[in-house]
Amino acid sequence: YNRQAQVIHPPVDVEFFRPDNTVPGKHFLVVSALVPYKRIDVAIEACQSIGAQLKIVGQGPELNRLRNMSGDTVEFLGTCSAEVLRQHYREALAVLLPGEEDFGIVPVEALACGRPVVALAKGGALETITDGVSGVLVHDNSASAFADGLLRVSEHSFDSNTIRSKALIFSTDRFIERIRKCVRTTIEAAPENVRC
Repeated sequence: YNRQAQVIHPPVDVEFFRPDNTVPGKHFLVVSALVPYKRIDVAIEACQSIGAQLKIVGQGPELNRLRNMSGDTVEFLGTCSAEVLRQHYREALAVLLPGEEDFGIVPVEALACGRPVVALAKGGALETITDGVSGVLVHDNSASAFADGLLRVSEHSFDSNTIRSKALIFSTDRFIERIRKCVRTTIEAAPENVRC
């Protein structure tokens, strides 16, 4: 609209989503609505190609198609409570984001739990994932490229405190602070006759 915009990212409850002493497993995790644009099929194919276990949290119209293409290394968990979801994040080797998101709450929740993310290097993932620090960015949306990303994250040693620090900038407190500042600055910049 030929107007300058300020982006204020949505908040994530980083106090709730936090690490504990859980030792991560060797499986990968997807948390998503099961719809085509989320590209869950890419995650399934990538995991199958390297013989990795994959757990999928979510429901949606793609469930039957995705089940039909999956072998015994893929587990569909349906929906779950926030407490169970938090534990799924903590137990995963890494969380996968094979589709493009405007922002992506799931990756930030995973980071807040100290878990790395393997994500397509587009959209919001470019603002939340630092390649080699908080996860792995994949520059091609093919299953083979994603499989390479899974191998990279498996072979890399990540520090959960460093990963978590990447999520803290998306905290609820920070969101409220930024919204208040934006509103205050907007009001102060408005002409006198339109101020409330």
